[in-house]
Amino acid sequence: MSFQRLDKYLSTCITEKKIPGIVCWVGSSKKTLFFEARGFAQLIPGKAKINKNTVFDLASITKPLATALSIMLLYERKQLRLYDKVATFLLMPPSCATGKKTIKQLLTHTAGLPAWFPLYLLPKEERLQYLATAKNKSNGVAYSCLGYILLGMIVEKITNLRLDSFCKKYIFRPSGLSNTMFGPIKKKNVAATEFGNKYEEQIAAQYGKTKRIKWRNYVLKGEVHDGNSFYGFNGVSGNAGLFSTAQELVKLVRMFIAGSIVNMKTMKMMIRAQTTGKEKRGLGWIVDPFPGLVSNRSFYHSGFTGTMCLIDPVKDRIIVFLSNAVHPLVRSELMQEVRRQLVEITVKATA
Repeated sequence: MSFQRLDKYLSTCITEKKIPGIVCWVGSSKKTLFFEARGFAQLIPGKAKINKNTVFDLASITKPLATALSIMLLYERKQLRLYDKVATFLLMPPSCATGKKTIKQLLTHTAGLPAWFPLYLLPKEERLQYLATAKNKSNGVAYSCLGYILLGMIVEKITNLRLDSFCKKYIFRPSGLSNTMFGPIKKKNVAATEFGNKYEEQIAAQYGKTKRIKWRNYVLKGEVHDGNSFYGFNGVSGNAGLFSTAQELVKLVRMFIAGSIVNMKTMKMMIRAQTTGKEKRGLGWIVDPFPGLVSNRSFYHSGFTGTMCLIDPVKDRIIVFLSNAVHPLVRSELMQEVRRQLVEITVKATA
């Protein structure tokens, strides 16, 4: 079992300046097979080397490992059912487009909500009203950050706790995690993301007036990169906001698949395909993400900042890849090919 090609590929990503910094972990539910850090946690205004304990903005990995897990803990406690309607928990007309959707539809991205909208452009009291009536044209799986924002709201409504407090109390602290948390992160060893929010500012301008937003004009470090999370929800929302290290992310995933966070029956339900078609969705996870490369029981999630977590239960293989690919500027099309190459090389190394 040789990881020479993987090591070379990671180094090439750094030397060719595709990505400033990388931490990559490959192993199983019991063993570490490969664990390396390459490059820089920050390039501007000064350089800072990355290391194995660097904390990363996980971006959308928040969805399965914070929000969906929280929902399923409430499901196990019988505080909600997967077929409960959204309007059961949130103040919106039961007959509105979103009010009729179920918890399960939100979890599987089949609620028909748009992928994204800059909620922070609306007054706080109008955001839920927008979400109540928003819809897209798709009847199948349509990835939606807005759906997970609603799930975060539902957790908070049921528990009377902010999402970060619930996760800390019932997921992270019981799992022995000290560097897995919602921001802001005050620690020094944190990977930087974008210089300001220029990328999102340009996209948000298509939806309304953005001048009243106090856009950040500094290197984002320890603050969530995602605009809805930062500007709309003080860094704590169901779609993004979670930070962690590679080692702690591995520990959390291992505990999840061992049935130590939710029970085994619930865990298996979460990682089983609940939808059909090209993009299969579990409850929080993408199922069979790389057809032909890994088993069709594999589950996965990625994050916009340059993060990825893949688990193949058939091969007992776990891949955690954390990077600050959006530092100092966003290159939105970069990571798709990097992730695929990483998986392909790792699969061959562990065959």
